[in-house]
Amino acid sequence: MVRPFNTSAENGGDQMQQQSSPRPTAPPLVQINQEGDDFSNPDQYVDFLILGNKENWSVRAEKKPILDSNTQLAHIVNGVGATTTVVDGKFVVRDVDKDNFEIFVRYLETKFIKFHSASHMLEMLELASRFQCRQLEIHSVKELDLNLTKEHVIEVFRALWYYNSIVPSKAVVTGEQQKKKKRSPVGGRKKKDCPPEAPVTPEEYFAALLGNCLQLIDMHAEDVFTQEAMLALRFEELEMIVKRDALQMSSEMVLLDLLASWSREECLRKNLELTEENRRRVLGALCYSPRYLTMTRKEFENAKDRVQLLDATESKLVGDLLNGKKTSGLSPEQQTMVANFKQQRPAFAPMPIQLSARSNPKNYPKKMRKAAEEAAAGGERNSCCDRFCISCARVFACIFD
Repeated sequence: MVRPFNTSAENGGDQMQQQSSPRPTAPPLVQINQEGDDFSNPDQYVDFLILGNKENWSVRAEKKPILDSNTQLAHIVNGVGATTTVVDGKFVVRDVDKDNFEIFVRYLETKFIKFHSASHMLEMLELASRFQCRQLEIHSVKELDLNLTKEHVIEVFRALWYYNSIVPSKAVVTGEQQKKKKRSPVGGRKKKDCPPEAPVTPEEYFAALLGNCLQLIDMHAEDVFTQEAMLALRFEELEMIVKRDALQMSSEMVLLDLLASWSREECLRKNLELTEENRRRVLGALCYSPRYLTMTRKEFENAKDRVQLLDATESKLVGDLLNGKKTSGLSPEQQTMVANFKQQRPAFAPMPIQLSARSNPKNYPKKMRKAAEEAAAGGERNSCCDRFCISCARVFACIFD
């Protein structure tokens, strides 16, 4: 075994050892930490205290992403909020699920989130709306639309009522997009070849998703109307659904069965006696939503045996018309009612607003897309005719004034 020699101080051993030692190629770690990467630096992190019923939880997050997010959490950390509470250096957060809150914080740090289910998407959407994280709101809406099915469409539909009872819109157009619409299409393309304007703000996305929920209900009305969740709807929610024109049903009996079941449950919820009059009262004008005169006489008689949504006079009038009897002396209200009862439903549901791959028009039948284009073109022609008539009326008014 060979041992080193001449390692004493007299023979320059220490000097040789210093010369043979490798030189550092990077600055010391202490210098890096002095530039802001010191993980022991308390100013780099912020702690949130989640108050629970029996115990509290602490969630630590990087301070910079929180402040850069411009959310309510950023305002809390900056002390902008009037209700900001700090306990032992931790910012207090109330009435949140600790797991969802941590997922929300990690999203602000990484801009990535993984949803577990449709219910989890709704929970995160509510959290994003509460803390005004617009980016996560839009992302959640897109994911909800992508995973929207007839099995949980009512759950999503009801959750959207939480956001100020928003109203669905056929097309969401902002002020900037209005200016673009006035310009001619690029390259001389036809109007039908131009893609429709997409929603921009979270509110527009909420309205578009609500419209897509109703569109999916239109397409699968028979399956959706038999779900137990339909019987738990509030009147305003039920009204928005059953007044839809394009409900795809094999018979109006499907809608009648729903109204009969819902009116029974509503009477029980309000401690009302289960009489025909009370069931009509809780339904209100929804009693007239079925297209009675598109039914057969047998279907109408079977419906009367289950629940009498029309009073005796109205029921007799419908029965006479179904039997082919001529009626005369109808009041204007009765004439309007009869016209509504005779109206046939469209053969196809309207097209959804594209928010994800699921609602892409290419995923729907060609006949359905064509029917939607024809309906839109007909509406535009009627609008042009209305404007032309109004202009003519104004001209004649000026002439004879």
